[in-house]
Formats: sequence, C-alpha cells, structure tokens
Amino acid sequence: MKEITLSKKELQHRLNSIKINYEGLKPRKYGVSVKYFSGTENKPSKRIDYEVTADLQIINGIGTISLDKKNIFYNRHSPDLINEIISDSITKSIYPIETTINERGNSTCEILNHDEIINRWKQNKELLSEKYQSKALDEFFAVADRKINSKLQIERSLHHDWFWNLFFHPRLISYGDYRQVETDLLLSVIAYQAPVRFHGVQTIEKIPTDYHSFVIRFESDEIKARKYFYPKNSADDFTLYMSLCVEFDSDLYHHFPMHTRAIFQIYSKNMDGSKLITKKIEFTMYQIDSDGYQNKTLSVESPFITGGLVKLPPNKWGFDNFENLENNW
Repeated sequence: MKEITLSKKELQHRLNSIKINYEGLKPRKYGVSVKYFSGTENKPSKRIDYEVTADLQIINGIGTISLDKKNIFYNRHSPDLINEIISDSITKSIYPIETTINERGNSTCEILNHDEIINRWKQNKELLSEKYQSKALDEFFAVADRKINSKLQIERSLHHDWFWNLFFHPRLISYGDYRQVETDLLLSVIAYQAPVRFHGVQTIEKIPTDYHSFVIRFESDEIKARKYFYPKNSADDFTLYMSLCVEFDSDLYHHFPMHTRAIFQIYSKNMDGSKLITKKIEFTMYQIDSDGYQNKTLSVESPFITGGLVKLPPNKWGFDNFENLENNW
C-alpha cells in the first residue's frame, strides 16, 4: 500500500481545489433527455431529446466553450408540426453558441458569437418564409427578430434552459472538512420564467466510481410549490411541495462533465406524511462514447488517487500508524 500516504488534510485540500484539466481534453458529445410525468405514470406525457457537443478552448489564458445543440426529437419524432419546425429553426440559428468558462467550470453566459447567430437566423428565416406564409408567421418573425437581434435577450433565455442551468451549476467548489456545503441551485422549472432558487446540501464523494468518474450530489430542501403548479379551484388548505435532487458525474482525469441526472418533483402529502406525486420532470445527460477512459492513468496529484483512504496521524505515543488507514470521513 505504498501509494497510500496522503493525510486526511491533504486529501481534503485536494477535493476543495479541483479544477478543470484542459490538457488533452477533446470535444464531448452528450445525449440529453427531458421527460415530463403526470402523477405516478411510468410513461412520460411529454419528452424532448437532443444532442449537445461541448468544445472547450483556452486562448491566451481565457477559457471559451462552444455548445452545439442538434438532432432534436419531440416525443420521439423529428420536428413535423409547424411550432416544432419553427422551434427547431430557432435552435439551429442560436447554436452553436460560444460563451466563457473558467477553470472551475463556471460561466457568465455572455454570448461571444452574437453576429453569427443573427446571420444564421436570417438564412433560416428565409427558408421558412419560402415554405410557409401567413400573417401569424409574419408577426412571429417580427417578435423573433427583436429577440434574436438583442444579445441580452438571448442571454436571458439561456437561463430558461435546464441544460444551461445544470451544466454551469458551480460544482468544483470548496466543500470544507466534511465534503458537504449548503448552497443554492437555480433551475427553470416553470417554462419561460426566471429559474427557481433551490437551497440544499451539496456533497462530493471521495471514492471514485467504477466508470472513471467522481460524483457530486445536490439535494434540495423541501419548499412549498409555486402557485403555477396548483390545479384550478384547489381548496384553500391544499398544499403542494417541491424538491430537487441532482447527481453530477465528472471524469477523473479532466474533471469535466460526463453525466448528469436531475429529478424535480411536485407532490402533496398524505396524513402519514408520505408523498403523493402529482408532477415529475427527469433530466438526463450522458456522455456518448465514454469508453476512452479505460487505459488512462490517474495523476498522483489527483484527490482520488487513494480511493478515499487516508493515513491516520501518529498515535498518542508518537508512532506512525503505518497500517491503519481510515475511510470513514
């Protein structure tokens, strides 16, 4: 066990100082699925699936990331309804989108390629106009023009996107001595409205997974649901609650996102306090082609090099505990 020589203090310091390792990091492709459930139904009433490619670049010490969203499917079919076709065209105009990213994976969400977005929208709008004509569509184009021509409007709209909320949620932060910290997670659970602030506990696991990642979990406090989620004519004493659980997987070598799963629930409570779920949204993001980690070697500087084991301090007589290793911390 020669390699396990780190103290608990050293491992804690490493866990609290994790940064993205850009060296050798290649563009990553993700499959994303958002499913909406009613009550306890196992089959979603609505789902959206798409792919995202993330390409991180460091230029003159400044991190930028390009995100490209493609292959959108609505309820498991390609866009065919007019509203789906228009939505798909807008997505093709906005993406790929470039923004800033720092060594901790956080972003200001400032758009760096707004001119490209405007030009793509002009081209895609012309294609739509050749195929569809109506007064309602002309009015929609006028509104879309104003929004897309405004960099600030697009930046605000990004905060209504679950992918952006979760991909740039601060994960590589200080977790103190107990690998836990109270924090907030902002998530747009109400369509086209500002994200809801969920307060909760975020924990980083010290033991890596079998699939070359480390896990960070966020569990929110239970809070009363927004009135948006209440059924019409509900009784005055009827109360709905909401909660959020998110699990983030990042790879051990670059500390960059691999997989993310979020479960948002709306529920009432039975007399015994058990949950009666009325709505649920599941978000899943998984890295496509993640087999390239099999032959990678973990850096000796990694906080996960010991598998979570730490060397105990000397005993009360001052002798080293060479064989006594602790994992319960």
